[in-house]
Amino acid sequence: MTLPLVTERLLLRRFTEGDIPDLLEFLADPSVTGAVPEIEPTEAGAHQYVARQAALLLFEEDQCFDLALQCKADGKVVGLLTLVRRDQHQAEIGWALGVNHRGRGYATEAATALMLYGFTSLGLHRIQAETEATNVHSWQVMERLGMRREALLREAEFRDGIWHDLVIYAALADEWLERQER
Repeated sequence: MTLPLVTERLLLRRFTEGDIPDLLEFLADPSVTGAVPEIEPTEAGAHQYVARQAALLLFEEDQCFDLALQCKADGKVVGLLTLVRRDQHQAEIGWALGVNHRGRGYATEAATALMLYGFTSLGLHRIQAETEATNVHSWQVMERLGMRREALLREAEFRDGIWHDLVIYAALADEWLERQER
């Protein structure tokens, strides 16, 4: 398997300069900018982000490598999917979708493809995901992906003057791949 990854409805690929209008569109929502604070939601910030991503090696260890989620039907980029490889064959996965594209199964579809790639092509042993405990939609995606809830971290993140609880979900390669075969 190589990039781009292709699913039934999506093309998962590297970001390009041509994606900046779509990127700015989904970054306009505060729920997205809160999830991806490394991208300044301005035209200059989007250009810097695309340049930073283009400079990365494919899934380089300890780097936040993002894929654009492009709808095959209309070519629109509706979100992003992140994989951060760690040592000992582990990784963290995450996603952010434009508010107008949520609830359609895109995150589950895209993350399933990236987890399969991670376990089979990158040789990962464990993939985990983390979100705020109040982000029910995100942890429901994690459960649909076949990940198991491993932790509730009480008041683990301080943002905007408030302590937030985090949940961590994870999947092990052998268990996840076996579940996919069924």
